[in-house]
Amino acid sequence: MKLCYMLFNGNTIIQLSNRFAIYGAQVVAYGAYVALRSLYNITPECFIVSNAKGNPPEIDGIPIREFDKCTLDKETLILVAVTELLQDEICAVLQNNGFGNYLRIGAHEEHILMGAYFESIGKFPLLKGSENGAICDLVLYEVKNHRDKPLANKPELKARFCPIQAGAEITDIRVAPLLDNTGCNISAKNKMYSEMTATYWVWKNTSHDWKGICHYRRHLLISDAQLSALADGNIDAILPLPYICFPNTQAQFGRFVSEEVKNTLLSSLKTLHLAQYDDYLSILNGQYQYTYNLVAAKREVFDAYCSWIFAILEYMESFSDKLPEIATTRALSYVAEVLTSLYFLYNSVKLNIRHVEKSIFV
Repeated sequence: MKLCYMLFNGNTIIQLSNRFAIYGAQVVAYGAYVALRSLYNITPECFIVSNAKGNPPEIDGIPIREFDKCTLDKETLILVAVTELLQDEICAVLQNNGFGNYLRIGAHEEHILMGAYFESIGKFPLLKGSENGAICDLVLYEVKNHRDKPLANKPELKARFCPIQAGAEITDIRVAPLLDNTGCNISAKNKMYSEMTATYWVWKNTSHDWKGICHYRRHLLISDAQLSALADGNIDAILPLPYICFPNTQAQFGRFVSEEVKNTLLSSLKTLHLAQYDDYLSILNGQYQYTYNLVAAKREVFDAYCSWIFAILEYMESFSDKLPEIATTRALSYVAEVLTSLYFLYNSVKLNIRHVEKSIFV
């Protein structure tokens, strides 16, 4: 029986291969697997990884195999479902080892596939465009830092983007016209908070109708028609589609921080939000996670989110004497990713949230 896979050119489905595997075993790969299984009733022969360390032995009974130990036929279709930062390297390895039948799942292809999957299960609706011609007062702050790596495909910024330098207080190097060490700010804490020092600045020092955060290498893609839809006033926030985590969000979080930081986050949530704690824990034990702290929202929604998240981050910061990881690493920025996801998943009932494509630049 032939299997099908998505060409990712529009919504075309092409009958091509009897066998396929997925290169990757983290959120991009797992999401692709879930979507393909649900939409087309197909599953890979295996998941391929460069190194088994940090990966489970299997996912839903499907083995995870190191590439060097793989015995796949060279004609097997391989879906390269990893971050775009690694795709060139992996595709070169495939080519050099005779695997020429591969398909990259980049941010665009992932958005098409996952958008179709979420639509099929009635979750995480996309932002549709409007032809009303209205203008929305949206500013997306593109967070830059003096430690950023050069980009080979640097994006051309539209008028709605405004570059801001995060951590301007801790360096004399200037990489953006707007600095996060002016006005009310926490710029000096950038080594702990990462892009969140810019988010704090936007919260405290701006008053646009809509405001949002993206990164120098990750953008929210919002068309003019989608921008007009925001002007209608019915939508409260926009985010990229969430990842599906295996086995759950807490496990994904644990890939980036220690068990002590994880436990400190849970105890902080219980102390500060006891009435909501069980609901929060249910979300963290679920599989959906918004990542990268990419978000745009109406001013009142953005400000309420910031008020909530920074109260928790500042409370966790108070444990830095007992937990040096908080003071010496980016742990709080990873905590912020989990909290951003938690806030919008928990409030999804009362907020009208829509989703847009994200673009990743390398």
